[in-house]
Amino acid sequence: VGAHCNEAGIDVDEGLSKLDDLAAGVSDRTLPGILQFLFKDQGFGGEKDNYYDPANSYIDQVMLRRRGIPISLAIITIEVARRCNVPLFGVGMPGHFLVGCRDTEDIFLDPFEGTIIDKAAAHALFSDLHPSQEFRTEFLNETASDSIVLRMLNNLRMIHLRDRQISGLASVLELLVCFVDCPIDEFHRLAAALDALGRTDEAARHLDRAASRYGGTDADQMKARATQLWARLN
Repeated sequence: VGAHCNEAGIDVDEGLSKLDDLAAGVSDRTLPGILQFLFKDQGFGGEKDNYYDPANSYIDQVMLRRRGIPISLAIITIEVARRCNVPLFGVGMPGHFLVGCRDTEDIFLDPFEGTIIDKAAAHALFSDLHPSQEFRTEFLNETASDSIVLRMLNNLRMIHLRDRQISGLASVLELLVCFVDCPIDEFHRLAAALDALGRTDEAARHLDRAASRYGGTDADQMKARATQLWARLN
């Protein structure tokens, strides 16, 4: 995500190597030991002053700055733990991403605070964030890797929409539309962003490809818009 959306020159292999090096520094290869190492010794923690900075979603930037949002801190924790043979997994609770442990049921990690919590505390955290919504136990189920990536992209999408950062938005949408169940509106939003950036030919190509994935009125609308864009280039 960071390589595509933030820094074109980022070296993914170097980033993975930094995770290897980080994990190699863990002496106590237990969950408490990993948390002590990451959140105390290494100083990782939640970014509370500038929560909606896009850099908080990019793993390389979080590794550098030691600050992030729950989902990015969770990914680093899970990957370091995996290298230490401690099986953790992502928990996509609405509003606040958590980490679960396969070896210890009912125990979770709040990566933003770097603390271990139980189900009751997770429930209370959800209720604080969503006082009018009912908590459901499935909120604490394991989240698949592709769903974690999708959530990160949607976070960035909302930030760039709010800040009207068209270039950043286009980069995020280019990844979002790769998902099979991506809403049709995102293709139109991507085309509009690319066109605004002067990348009209790319906008038209995206709409043509999207039209081939859908049928009926949706496909007709995308083909018509693509035709308009191609005509402007002639």
